[in-house]
Amino acid sequence: MEAQQEKNNQTIDEETVKNAPIIKKKSLIKKILSEYKSILLFLPLIIIVSSDDATLIINEVLIVADFQLETQMASFGALLAVSQITKAFSTISFGFFSDKYNRKKLLIIATLAWFTGDIIVSFSTRFWHLFLFRVIASASAGAVSAIALSLLADLFSSEDRGISFAIWGALSLVGVGVGASLCSAFNKVEYDFDINSSNFIGRIQSIRNQNSLEIIRSSWQTPFFFFALIGLVCLILVIFLKEPKRAAKEKILEGILVNEEIDYGKFYSIKLSDLKYIWKRKTTFFLVINFFDVVLSGLLVGSLILWITVDMGFGQLNDTPSKIYLMLFIGPLLIGGIIGMFYWPKKADNMVKKGNKTARVKMAVFLGWAHLPFLLIAFFFIPDASNLTFFNGTIQASPTGFGIGMLAMGIFIGIGMNLELAVGALHYSAMIDVNLPEHRGTMIAAASFIDALGRAIGSWAGLAFVDFMQGTIFEARPVSGAILLSILTFGIGSGLLWLPIYKYADKDMADVSKILEDRKEELERKIK
Repeated sequence: MEAQQEKNNQTIDEETVKNAPIIKKKSLIKKILSEYKSILLFLPLIIIVSSDDATLIINEVLIVADFQLETQMASFGALLAVSQITKAFSTISFGFFSDKYNRKKLLIIATLAWFTGDIIVSFSTRFWHLFLFRVIASASAGAVSAIALSLLADLFSSEDRGISFAIWGALSLVGVGVGASLCSAFNKVEYDFDINSSNFIGRIQSIRNQNSLEIIRSSWQTPFFFFALIGLVCLILVIFLKEPKRAAKEKILEGILVNEEIDYGKFYSIKLSDLKYIWKRKTTFFLVINFFDVVLSGLLVGSLILWITVDMGFGQLNDTPSKIYLMLFIGPLLIGGIIGMFYWPKKADNMVKKGNKTARVKMAVFLGWAHLPFLLIAFFFIPDASNLTFFNGTIQASPTGFGIGMLAMGIFIGIGMNLELAVGALHYSAMIDVNLPEHRGTMIAAASFIDALGRAIGSWAGLAFVDFMQGTIFEARPVSGAILLSILTFGIGSGLLWLPIYKYADKDMADVSKILEDRKEELERKIK
């Protein structure tokens, strides 16, 4: 009997030892899913909203052809601009609301409004219909972004803010990729314009001549309908979201806020009178008003598809060499951008962990200048895939030479995007660093408001520049000329506005840390 019991004990011990790695692994997976469940539930919505934002831009050529806007590009620019402005006002309003009210409920309301706007856009047959309901959908998307950013600030440790917003940026980029892929899948339009044509207006008109109105219209309408339905599915996931505790991930306060009875929001919440105090921090002021950086990015994003398909002449080229040329350009751009999006924020986070609390701000200042020369060189190449030329038609290349030139251009723009795409994550994480927890949703929204305003200016000004380039040396490649002009104006202007941030960051960061330390002691006394 005792021998049998001993044998059973031995069997149990052997089984326990044998299964220990599996149990440990399951426990680790369970812990990860438990800790990041909130993130996993609402991040699909971020991807879809980002895809939706990209859908209008990706379908720009089709919409321009549908509504005959090739000689009135500023009209489409106005659509992009008004969409961004309404999105900006929505963002700042819901940023303030997210500091005062239940964020989960706000997120559900905003998602429903976005779904409704996009469904109606998918049935639009007149430009003003598209204009009106796209503006409504954009405003709703701005509300979703503001609420999601507020939630994100409370889901990651204060020491990992750079990488958290890098994840946001990466998911937004994934969303753009998803949007581009699905738009391409639904696009049945043939780009059979004359391969020798170098005229921008002529190329748009030939798209309309080669395709029926029904094919053009359904090609841009269907993606909006599809994304709206996916967004409705994501809304169901959000219903299961558990709202994170405010300031619980703040390094100074995490020891005290682990107590479930202590709710930071009950003791400290934003008041209208706080707004005057917030703006006294010079770092906050200059972080918010520096919209010149996103003016340039707004132009680039707003004109990207138009630039590649029409300006660079890739729209009608489906042969293997043309696809290779395009990949030689896009490959380094994507690789450089993705690496930079994570490398620089992670590097700044590591510097913060070592005691340099202003590292994220100062890294953003450095990158805000460093990317400009690389982008300027890249966009000076001005290639034309239809005729294998560079520099606005001045240099004729062989097929091999054109491939080498496209690779060189891709490397320069890849380095530029490696530096540029990290700025957004560092910008938002720095905005959190220099503001108190109860002010962060509002201030992130304020920064988003200015960003959206900057993108609106970039979207409109960029396409207005395209109209302006008619009759100049850039008449054949007006988008390239508009991008170069914007780098020389808005890009340099942005660099200048980064300089005061470097000066004031140390003082403002120390001020916030001191207030949080005082509040920690105050909360400890309340417990006792």
